[in-house]
Amino acid sequence: MDAFSDPSVERVIVMGSAQFGKTEILNNVVGYFIDHDPSPMLIVEPTIDVGKSWSKDRLSSMVRDTKCLTAKVADVKSRDADNTVLHKMFHGGHITIAGANSAASLRARPIRIVLCDDIDAFPPSAGSEGDPVSLAVKRTTTFWNRKIGLFSTPTDEGSSKIEAEYGKSDQRKYYVPCPHCNEFQLMTFDNVKWPKSEPWNAHYECAVCNGIITDQDKARMILYGQWRKGAPDVKKIAGFWINELYSPWVSFAQVAEKFYASKKNPRELKVWTNTSLGEVWKQVTISVKSDELMKAKCALKPQTVPKDAVALTCGVDQQLSGYWFVVRAWAANMTSWMIHYGFLPTEQDLDSLIFNTSYPTEGGKSMPIWRVARDTGGTKGEGNVISMTEDSYWWIVKNWGRGAQLFGTKGASRGMATRFKVGEPLLQTPSGKSLPAWFRIISIDTDVMKDHFHYGLQQAVINGPGAFYLHSDTSVDYFRQITAEEKRINGKTGVEEWVKRDKMNHLLDAEVLCVSLAQPQWIGGGVNLLRKIEQSDAQTPQRVEKPKIKQGRW
Repeated sequence: MDAFSDPSVERVIVMGSAQFGKTEILNNVVGYFIDHDPSPMLIVEPTIDVGKSWSKDRLSSMVRDTKCLTAKVADVKSRDADNTVLHKMFHGGHITIAGANSAASLRARPIRIVLCDDIDAFPPSAGSEGDPVSLAVKRTTTFWNRKIGLFSTPTDEGSSKIEAEYGKSDQRKYYVPCPHCNEFQLMTFDNVKWPKSEPWNAHYECAVCNGIITDQDKARMILYGQWRKGAPDVKKIAGFWINELYSPWVSFAQVAEKFYASKKNPRELKVWTNTSLGEVWKQVTISVKSDELMKAKCALKPQTVPKDAVALTCGVDQQLSGYWFVVRAWAANMTSWMIHYGFLPTEQDLDSLIFNTSYPTEGGKSMPIWRVARDTGGTKGEGNVISMTEDSYWWIVKNWGRGAQLFGTKGASRGMATRFKVGEPLLQTPSGKSLPAWFRIISIDTDVMKDHFHYGLQQAVINGPGAFYLHSDTSVDYFRQITAEEKRINGKTGVEEWVKRDKMNHLLDAEVLCVSLAQPQWIGGGVNLLRKIEQSDAQTPQRVEKPKIKQGRW
């Protein structure tokens, strides 16, 4: 807020976690200029509807309850063209509220003060006229004393607007003193510590002296903190970054518990990274490279089940020439190992794999396949495609109850309400033959599962939690197929989507099915993996001593 009244600053960039006061800062800036430096102002929200909500819920109540503003801004009247929900006049200036999705609302008026809220939620273009932020800033051209404020929680690395703007600024971060050694430092999640599996007992540890810092210490640390510039040579652009660890309303344990609950799911972890840490999400699947993913290989011999595994899943991608398959082993903590993959030319070969194969374990026993997902293909097109679909249906009907749980699946993406959706009873095949009343097809959001698969591979590269390892003899052809698609930003829509760069992606599709079968959210019926895990010795809890908390003084 000081930067907005600093004559040497033209732009103020605020990037950080959610719910730490960004909108309240914007409100205070608006009130300041109405009262002390009347000017034409433009407030840009992601949509017109969000702008109306801000005007009614935030601006109107602030004007109503702040005496120095009440007399200057009149109430909204239906017949007063100068005071509407989206446009308010006051002596010496006005406030116009616009939506980033409406080019018309960003045009026409010269503006001195532009405040853009939540810019990472802005569309890539306002209609056909280009970037909404650039259109709004263009309105300030004729003012030598313009002020531009950009606020947002970040999103994805490389596509986050607020990340790009913060990178052009003087990059200020808030350093606080340790209550034990008095050394100044950033508050980062790396220094939040807790006993194993007990995030509710989390505390903060000084990066310098390793002293234990409690929530009670936080208020005074923040009081004596200071903003430090990361790029002091940059002039006129003040950038501020902060995360949820600084918040007086959120404890260290609450931040840790949010992480613990989301760490195994990349979509949920992404939300936590953006909204709690105030950091961009580094999505490794934007460009997948075989050389990097080869580091996910471990010492496990092929077709061998690790001692910690409790279940095996198998994904089958059906083609006209045969069947591509992957078999994965799963541990109690959702760590996974790819133990077998390949191509089977006939259905008899597939039957032998699914129903007659037990894999030796490192503990000396053997383990059969627990669940199988077979892609049923499309139901439209040439006769060969329809024949594939019918074959997959009858294979499931014929082998139902034989041993492994069998599921017919169909890939879907973008717009599914859930990751897995059980279809209505499928009463007949594409050719009109009757099917049993229990027969269902399960739709899988393949975009989400590809995210999840590649996140697990990246965790294996760094030996992180929820890693998806590959066996020691994994071939170059396997890597070629799992990197046959990459995630790109659609230039027209701004939406991330998986795009083929090689036709041979069958093992990637099989991996997606394999990974889907083990997810806790799976709704395909039958015993789920979590219940198998609960019966496993691998989940026997270990006794963990609580750390002794050092008492510090100022």
